[in-house]
Amino acid sequence: MLPASEIQMTVHFLPGKSSDCNILLIGGDEPILVDTGTGGCNSQTLQWISKHAPLEKVDRIILTHCHFDHTGGAPELMRKTGAKVFIHGLDAGPVKNGDGWGTLSTMFGENSEAIEVETIAEGDHFSSGDHDFEVIHTPGHTIGSICLYEKRSGILISGDTVFVGGVGRWDLPTGDFDSLVRSIRKLFALGPESIYPGHGPHAIGNGKQRIMEDLNGIGED
Repeated sequence: MLPASEIQMTVHFLPGKSSDCNILLIGGDEPILVDTGTGGCNSQTLQWISKHAPLEKVDRIILTHCHFDHTGGAPELMRKTGAKVFIHGLDAGPVKNGDGWGTLSTMFGENSEAIEVETIAEGDHFSSGDHDFEVIHTPGHTIGSICLYEKRSGILISGDTVFVGGVGRWDLPTGDFDSLVRSIRKLFALGPESIYPGHGPHAIGNGKQRIMEDLNGIGED
């Protein structure tokens, strides 16, 4: 696996502000943006991206699931970068249709803008040049939630499936506790080294143990 210092240099982490999720930029000759926040901080997000890569090089945006705090910024970021947006097929409908109930934008007091998306599925791969991530389908928080995992480095981009000290909610539309537990066990079996979640701090090292702690925290071991 890559040294922790090298991991931190090539996966850029923008902590979420206000209602926004964390945003990630996977470095390389073909950088990839993961999640976009609500859009309320898009100007800062664009400045942050520009520090690490030319905007025109960011031609893919991957959404870990359909909730507005992860997807709301996508329309403008698409227009500014020319990127295509990718999301699991089971979560694509609400984003594609601008469905305020499905994306939960109404919960944030906002309207979802309908956008064109391309669907992804378990086992698909995305390469940035420096990294090669595999799509892991992890239903539970939503039916189409995904994580991204790179076996070579042990990096897990976990969306709202697992956090560093907790797990995603399962009481929102299409959420399901039993599915979430199965998904977390699936991630545990991968043995990740580092975790970059959708909210809260990231963790470099000992990712598998942190996932076990998350399982214990919801009464599963």
